[in-house]
Amino acid sequence: DKRAGQPNGVYREAGDWTYFDAPVDPARAFKADVLESIATQPGIWFPQLQVASGHGPAGAGLEDLLKDLRPEGIVLVDDQRANFQSPTGAQVLRYCKVARYDAVYR
Repeated sequence: DKRAGQPNGVYREAGDWTYFDAPVDPARAFKADVLESIATQPGIWFPQLQVASGHGPAGAGLEDLLKDLRPEGIVLVDDQRANFQSPTGAQVLRYCKVARYDAVYR
């Protein structure tokens, strides 16, 4: 893999870009699996919401910010219907299938 050893995630913090390793499992890298993981373990996907004190923006804890995150609260927008489920059985509960636009757009 040409990106081996390099971070695969980034977020902006105080005007600077901070790199991190998002917990993408190559065996379960289908979009439906990733969204399922985000819904069940948001803290490992959003490190910018945690600081040394264990709190994120405006002093709110990560648990407070994401306590109501559920799979049905996440929407995937994609142009391929196959991405709304995975061979592992994970399914995206809310999605929007858009038409593919291959022409040059000015």
